[in-house]
Amino acid sequence: MAISAALWIIEMAAALEKLQARLQETLAGRPRQLAWGRPQAMSQSLERVRLALRGRRGMDREQRIARGVMAFRIQGERTDFVALKYACHGLSQPMDWESRRLLDDREQVERLLRRVLDFAADPRRFAACYRGLLASCRQAQAADFPLDGPLTANLRRLEHFLHQAQARLHGAARSALPCA
Repeated sequence: MAISAALWIIEMAAALEKLQARLQETLAGRPRQLAWGRPQAMSQSLERVRLALRGRRGMDREQRIARGVMAFRIQGERTDFVALKYACHGLSQPMDWESRRLLDDREQVERLLRRVLDFAADPRRFAACYRGLLASCRQAQAADFPLDGPLTANLRRLEHFLHQAQARLHGAARSALPCA
């Protein structure tokens, strides 16, 4: 047991040294070359670092959406903000082996919208969820799947929520029209 723990510590130390070397290599000379005090230049530099360090562990958007939808299905009202934001983006996307959509299930839609309202006091987080719901609404409207029965009712409920939620948004977060 102690030997395996010692080996694990050695492996982790080696991994950290490799990460340190990659960071030093990626950031070498950048602060002097860029106007480091400028937010846009800092963002560009950090984006290059993020892209340089993106390995197998980096998830793309679709993976994050799938993980967010799954987390919401399992955790419901206890879903954290990040998973909720991605669940909002995945509301109308077919997921899992049965190609189920959250939008197909009235109870899930209501739970999701209630959880989004939990973030109404935080304008930045509420706007992020709103944007995800708006994208899902537009995706559902443009999709070729039949809009009948519960799906139509759930889409109308989503549209109604977006219309009401728009008043809570501040400044640039407001979209010209919700889902219509």
